[in-house]
Amino acid sequence: MKAFRLLKKVLAAVLVVFIAVEGYYISQVLWYSVAPVKTSAYIESERERLGKVQFKPVRLRNISSEMVRAAVAAEDVRFMEHFGIEWGATGEAFVNNVIEGESAPGGSTITQQTVKNLFLSHEKSYLRKFQEMVLALVMEATWSKGRILQTYLNIAEFGEGIFGVEAAARHYYGMSARNLTHWQSVWLAAILSNPRYYEKHGSTKWLRHRIDVIEGSMKEPQFAKINNRMD
Repeated sequence: MKAFRLLKKVLAAVLVVFIAVEGYYISQVLWYSVAPVKTSAYIESERERLGKVQFKPVRLRNISSEMVRAAVAAEDVRFMEHFGIEWGATGEAFVNNVIEGESAPGGSTITQQTVKNLFLSHEKSYLRKFQEMVLALVMEATWSKGRILQTYLNIAEFGEGIFGVEAAARHYYGMSARNLTHWQSVWLAAILSNPRYYEKHGSTKWLRHRIDVIEGSMKEPQFAKINNRMD
């Protein structure tokens, strides 16, 4: 009986801590719905590890429309339609990872990736994934799609210590993100899946296939309304 009461107290304490932590993160999501995003938890962890990083945030209107569309085509083709979570992809990943014991991608949307990079650690745990999903729903409810895209493109990793599309455009092509061509945009979007590897190894057969898939997706009618004037 004493053990049961102790267990209830421990669970209650854990719940209180979880609610407090989640409340803090929710307040941060609300704050950054209007405040400028100048860094992220992941950028700061990498700055501490590497000593310095390449990072220069810009407005969405200062990023090539081709880059904006390519990133959505590469990472989240239904970005304009969902409310932060692709439940089908999440369920499929859960089945693969838990029930079938396979290591599969988590089906994260651009909103979820933005939440993870901005606030959370990159550890793989069900608690962290649950936090990510909760905060993604709050972000979708309080941020515009343009603000989410702008933040994602400013804090996404494009290579070791290279954060944001402006830094990536300067690193790989010696130009501003506003001047990226179609091909350059598609290549940068394609390497988002494994940026550190492709920074060092360049093109592969799989990457060329991914580029073809991205370009095919960009021709879909829904991509006409995705541009760099959404902010």
